Amino acid sequence: MAEQPGTPPVMLLSAVASDIDRIVGLELGADDYLAKPFNPRELLARLRVVLRRGHAASARAAATPVLTFAGWVLDPTFYVVRDAAGRDVDLTSGEFKLLHALAAHAGQVVSREALLRLVHGDEAEAFDRAIDVAVSRLRAKLVRHGGGALIRTVRGEGYLFAARI
Repeated sequence: MAEQPGTPPVMLLSAVASDIDRIVGLELGADDYLAKPFNPRELLARLRVVLRRGHAASARAAATPVLTFAGWVLDPTFYVVRDAAGRDVDLTSGEFKLLHALAAHAGQVVSREALLRLVHGDEAEAFDRAIDVAVSRLRAKLVRHGGGALIRTVRGEGYLFAARI
């Protein structure tokens, strides 16, 4: 449920107060867990916090647009990539950031140095071959889902995201 946009926050209220039950409830996706007996004022305070977090997440989701290209969907808020058939593409966080950086600059050649900064931040070491390896791995995963032509190499310059956004 939590991965779907617009899903309300989930708070578990339970008579079971063991550590394991609280941990399992939170790991399964609950935003908060409160065991009985509880002070009604604590419940209200926790509800306010959960709702505030939900509003902040909604604002972030609205600020980062979903990118669509060649039937594919890239959702930067939820780190989801779906191919043209609607299947999830399993990417590491680095591969996702790389694909997002390229897609966000669709139609432009992006240098290896710029990709390093976009994916790893300003502290990135200037090893341009690391980007080449990352692009190669990303391409292999995209090819398995029919997206082999999405990323082109521009010799001596960098990489180009070839699909229209």
